[in-house]
Amino acid sequence: MRFIRPMIFIVMALAIGTGGYLLSTHPTAGNAQAESSALPTAYIETNAVSASFKLGGRITEILVHEGDTVQKGQVLARLQSSELEAKLAQADATVALAQGKIAEAQGAKAAAQAKKQQAAAGVTVTSETVEQQIAQAKAAVDAAQAKVDGLRQGARPEEKKQAEIQYEAAKEVYEIAEQNLNRMNAMLEEGLVSKAEVDKVQVSYQEAKTKVELAEQQLQMVNQGPREEEIRAAEAMLEQAKAALQLAEAGREQVAIRQGDVAAAEAAIKQAQGALQSAASGEKQAKAAKAEAQVYVGYTELTAPSDGVIISQTAQPGELVGSGFPIFTIQTTDTPWAKFYMKETSVAGFKAGDNIRMKLIATGQEVEGTIQSISAAPDFAVKKATQTAGQTDVRSFAVKVGLRQMPEGAAVGMTLQWIGATEG
Repeated sequence: MRFIRPMIFIVMALAIGTGGYLLSTHPTAGNAQAESSALPTAYIETNAVSASFKLGGRITEILVHEGDTVQKGQVLARLQSSELEAKLAQADATVALAQGKIAEAQGAKAAAQAKKQQAAAGVTVTSETVEQQIAQAKAAVDAAQAKVDGLRQGARPEEKKQAEIQYEAAKEVYEIAEQNLNRMNAMLEEGLVSKAEVDKVQVSYQEAKTKVELAEQQLQMVNQGPREEEIRAAEAMLEQAKAALQLAEAGREQVAIRQGDVAAAEAAIKQAQGALQSAASGEKQAKAAKAEAQVYVGYTELTAPSDGVIISQTAQPGELVGSGFPIFTIQTTDTPWAKFYMKETSVAGFKAGDNIRMKLIATGQEVEGTIQSISAAPDFAVKKATQTAGQTDVRSFAVKVGLRQMPEGAAVGMTLQWIGATEG
């Protein structure tokens, strides 16, 4: 027994010495492990968006599934749309009806304008024609009246004197012509002139004879005065001229009628214009209703809000979903990022834009990124001092680091470990 106790002491001394030697020969092993466990970690993340219908309804089609890659605007699912399509067809019909009313109103307006132009032209033509007819009728009345007056009064002394002068002149011409003819006949018998020369004188003789007879008759008429039947005929012509004047003056009523047609056409134009405005307003309302129906029909298709990958699906065909209910969650293809939570003592000296080195835990691959933002973490992340003497609270900060690209072989959700700022 007395040898066992000294042996135990010797073994213990050797163990202590060996441990001290190992610690002195590998001084960084424990520090490295401690340091490794103290470095913060974060997960690789990307933005995720929800895809939901803008109105509620029953799902009729699901066109994608979890894991599918989609592009922005791609149709993902559809709702039952028969009722909305019926409303759209009704809106189309209403638009067509409104456009038909517009065309009808435009036609009515054009017809009224044409009628107004026609009536206005008729007023001008009728007015001018009537006034001309009245003027002509008045002139005819005046002429007929003058003739009647002249017949009733008989020939004036000047007219009688003029008739006598004309008769005497014609008589003298006749006597001379007669003498010439007798002389020419005598010379013809003696063979001094030809038959043709005698014939010429004979013609002059007949003309002179006719004129003297007419002048004699005119002189007799002037001296005797007009016959009763001539006076009655002239009076009848006067009455006829007066009747024509009354008829022409009555034509002025046609001008008033045509002016009334112009006023009626103007009223029809205003009425057509009102109908046109009403139809145009109806068309606008119908088009607005159609546009609204088209919008709601468009809402029956769920489209991808961005490029990405479907990571979750929460509804199936046949299910009734409400407006805004998330049908799919899409992991976008934006630049990946990681958010590290660190003590304020570790964040000091860093700023947005600094380049950071990290390590992908799964593969050990080193990854580089850039600090995008540094923000204070919520109050619950503050480390409170356990004692008041010489200790202070320590706050945590969120450091968001954007990765330059997704590391090869990495996936969203894998762990990154903070290493520190890049050298240089």
